[in-house]
Amino acid sequence: MKSTVRLFSCTLILAILVSPIHSFAQQIDPVFEPFLKRLGDGLSLSSEQALQVREAFMKHLPKITELQQRARKTPYSQQLFNDAQKEQSEFREELAALLTEEQKAKLPRANLQLPIPLPPPVVLIDIAPRLRSSTSTAALATGESLIATGATSAKSVRLSEEQKILHILNRATFGARPGDIETLKKTGIDKFIETQLHPETIDDSDVEKRLAVLPTIQMGQADLFQFYPPPPVADERYKQANPPAIFGRPQQIYAELVQQKLVRAVSSNRQLQEVMTDFWFNHFNVFAQKDAVQWMVTSYERDAIRPNALGKFRDLLRAIAQSPAMMFYLDNWLSAAPDSKQPRPPRPNQQQRPPQAANPAPVAGSTSQPQEMMKADEPKTAKPTDSQPSAIRERLMPAPQLERPQSPAPPPPQAPRKPGINENYARELMELHTLGVDGGYTQKDVQEIARCFTGWTLDRPYQGGGFIYRHWMHDSGSKTVLGTPIAAGGGMSDGLQVIDRLARHPSTARFIAKKLCQRFVSDTPSAPLVERVAEAFLKSDGDIKSALRAIFTSPEFYSPTVFRVKLKSPLELVASAIRAIDADTNGAPALNDWLRRMGEPLYQQQAPTGYKEDSSEWQNTGVFLNRINFGVALANNQIPGTRYDATRLVATEALTDTETLMNQLAALITHTPLSTKSREAVRTGLEEKPPMPNAPRPVGVNDMNRPQPLPANLQNAPPLNRRLAQMIALLMGTAEFQHK
Repeated sequence: MKSTVRLFSCTLILAILVSPIHSFAQQIDPVFEPFLKRLGDGLSLSSEQALQVREAFMKHLPKITELQQRARKTPYSQQLFNDAQKEQSEFREELAALLTEEQKAKLPRANLQLPIPLPPPVVLIDIAPRLRSSTSTAALATGESLIATGATSAKSVRLSEEQKILHILNRATFGARPGDIETLKKTGIDKFIETQLHPETIDDSDVEKRLAVLPTIQMGQADLFQFYPPPPVADERYKQANPPAIFGRPQQIYAELVQQKLVRAVSSNRQLQEVMTDFWFNHFNVFAQKDAVQWMVTSYERDAIRPNALGKFRDLLRAIAQSPAMMFYLDNWLSAAPDSKQPRPPRPNQQQRPPQAANPAPVAGSTSQPQEMMKADEPKTAKPTDSQPSAIRERLMPAPQLERPQSPAPPPPQAPRKPGINENYARELMELHTLGVDGGYTQKDVQEIARCFTGWTLDRPYQGGGFIYRHWMHDSGSKTVLGTPIAAGGGMSDGLQVIDRLARHPSTARFIAKKLCQRFVSDTPSAPLVERVAEAFLKSDGDIKSALRAIFTSPEFYSPTVFRVKLKSPLELVASAIRAIDADTNGAPALNDWLRRMGEPLYQQQAPTGYKEDSSEWQNTGVFLNRINFGVALANNQIPGTRYDATRLVATEALTDTETLMNQLAALITHTPLSTKSREAVRTGLEEKPPMPNAPRPVGVNDMNRPQPLPANLQNAPPLNRRLAQMIALLMGTAEFQHK
């Protein structure tokens, strides 16, 4: 009898203790159970702690449910994001109070993200793998041969033909791919150069098709602002009855811009055009994160730089001068004559005024200038015509899937227009873009040129407006630039005259020639070479192709003293490494993060000077360690979005012999025998335990872009896997590969 009573009492007590757990389990939607289980497992919660966590979660459940509903309606609202972050922080603080010190140490690694479906700042768009022309199953390294380096001593007169081929591939492209050297042996260097100088003759349809999945790189800046607005604008739109579509945050524009640049550098057949696009963007540098520039930089590179990268310098200079990105970055859009006044229309006769027009309410996003007064100043927009080729008509036609909303979005507060002349652009135009710091100009020339460019401005830049000339902002007086007068009343032509004079100035020719020679020949090019290139530039009226021909056909370019003396920039290192092992990339954020660690995040140089063409810019001990680690990460397929198939590189039998493996991979990666010092470093490195980088996973990267292991048929022999990846990484760290 006593045992029965005792059993009943225990059962009753157990039921009382367990019932709250059942009660809470009933009240919480099953959809949240995986989240709670993940917390329990990740933090090793006891039963009592698990119950307390449920109680804490229950208090936040109404707010979480509300945030979930808002997230479905307004996923890109900044206010929603702020509220979600606040809720997350409060829950985390309450959770931490329930944990032991040991459990608190696990908090940084635990997945505590509340189940609120907020989109990431960047949604990675995967790009289809490139098409490979070769279907051969033979190991790639067996098709390469080591190029003798005996002719590169200081006493040598010339490079061998194979060395010349390697040299032109290292300088005029982003590095050799397997088979490129043999291809150039057949076609010849001269034909290769001439073909690359005319990119319109090169089929690059594979890259264009792959990049077509990136919506932002096809859009104009007005559409980019419309569909990827700043957070305040997005919040205002959500208040409208029928809010227009929003596709993402502004960070998406930058992410896709980086993707396309990396994919082009690695995969484009128009290699010289991409090298020159990189050169000119650096020469005419803008900082992509300066306020409204983030909506302008896509068209800046696409429409102003790339099409003119191998054309006439004057055309490039004018395209840059009228580009919204440059005008905003250097503030010329704010430059106006000190006494300029915006014209106002005459007040209409009260008897003639239509009743409905009296005191109209201002429209958000409109300017105070009446439409009648703006007609003469409206920017000209290209429109498709039947006489144009179909490709151009398609480019000018708006994308059919992007329907512009009817109601304009209210812009953020515009920067106040301070009356007066801004000299920023005029100064950089001469110092950095044309004449150079020693080009013979004075402060008075800066002031006069700044006057010439007054009125060159932007139409509503915070809403994606483009270049516009406003005569009422222009200083219409006479000017004198570099000793030559410019008559009064010239209007917009004042600025055009300045561009023509600077583009044809001998100091500009020498300045541009020296930078080109630094890029392609040597950090310290000889004065005779610079003069010859400058002469070719002047005689051809600033033809960039002519200047490059003068470089690529000069004896100085093929001198043994400049063979592999320039250190690769981080972008050149990354692109050449991926190309060397026939890898592929979709330009995912992890790759740009490596560029950042090595000192060259794309489009992120804040100073208008850009990066130096002198390769000593990259000779830094701390940064060099990151260059080595990049090779390790790439060789181990540890860079999300970038991968290669190691089984295609060498034959299986080569894996067991160190010398054979080293020679075959050297022929593929460095193309020349290693120096005694490099070979010793590789052998020493093989004896050490290989590092396995474990970089943090970037936000927005999907499972397809997680670090990829070596192929399964190599995983059967782990020591050989390790040896292969280790050898590749060590070779990429040698001086032979780090230099070009």
